[in-house]
This record gives sequence, C-alpha cells and structure tokens, in this order.
Amino acid sequence: FRQEGEPVSGAARGTAYHRALECLDFTGLYHSNRVKEELERLVREGKMTQEQAEVVRPFDIYAFAQTSLAKRMTEARRRRACYTEQPFVIRLPARELELGCESEEPILVQGIIDAYFYETNESGEDEIVIVDYKTDYVANGEELLGKYRKQLDYYGLALERLTGKRVKEKIIYSFCLRAEVPA
Repeated sequence: FRQEGEPVSGAARGTAYHRALECLDFTGLYHSNRVKEELERLVREGKMTQEQAEVVRPFDIYAFAQTSLAKRMTEARRRRACYTEQPFVIRLPARELELGCESEEPILVQGIIDAYFYETNESGEDEIVIVDYKTDYVANGEELLGKYRKQLDYYGLALERLTGKRVKEKIIYSFCLRAEVPA
C-alpha cells in the first residue's frame, strides 16, 4: 500500500488509466470537468478505486477522447466490435523470441491486449486495429516504438491466429506525448 505523499508508481498509474479507458464512454467527454465527473461515477459504482481515480489526469482522458483513434473506437463500440483488456496466450518456438537461442522448444507468451477493434475494408472484410496505451514519460514516439514494438508484434500474431483476421494497424497512444504513434 502506498503511503500518503509517496509518489505513484508508473505501473499503478498505467493500471488506473487502463481501467478508466476500459469503462468510459468517450462520446460524452466534452470537457475535462466532465471526465472528472465520470471518474467519480466509476468510483461510486465500484469500477475504480478512489486512489485510481485520483491518479488519472482528467485532461489526459479528455485529450484522448478528441482523437481520431477514440472516434474510431467509439464507432467500433457502437457496432460491438471493440474489445478491451483481452488476455491471450500463444506458443512460439524459442528462436522467435530473441533469447539468443535457436531452439524449436515451445515457449508460451501471455499478455493482455489493451484494446483492439474491427474495421471493414473496401472489400467488406473485417480487419483488426490494435491499440496499446502508454503512460511512460518519453521524448518521442521512436522511444516508445523501441521499447514496445515487439510487444505489439506478439499482440498482432496472437490476434491473427485466434481470429483468422488480418491486423491492419498497430497504434500506441502516448499520454505523455498526447499522440498516436503508429507501429
């Protein structure tokens, strides 16, 4: 447990942001004060703790809600084609994990995909867009890509195997940069 006045860890901040983004409807977030009201509602409903709500900066969520990415996700939610906090497990040969070995021994890779949604292409086929939220303090998008590109590749591989659909985009949304970073 965190002591009063003790800084919030990066992991705790990330968890709070992920929970808020999982629960909030982006369409009604027209002002940062509205975000604060919605965070308070989530606390009352037991969907977030008070401590989590206090860690989330309302303007960050408001800024995200104004992005084209949030609008695309909202449209996918309307169609029931947006999924958040989805766990996965895939098996890969050890040689594919950049562990420095050439073994075919299977290794299980597991994780949780922050969000993904389907969009229909010109041919009428559903394709997947992967979204990964990051609260890391970084100087630029390249820094994020250097740290997380492989993680997004695993997400894409898992979703393509599980759904049989093509991943058309992988996007990191950086709260520090307030920007979408295509991967």
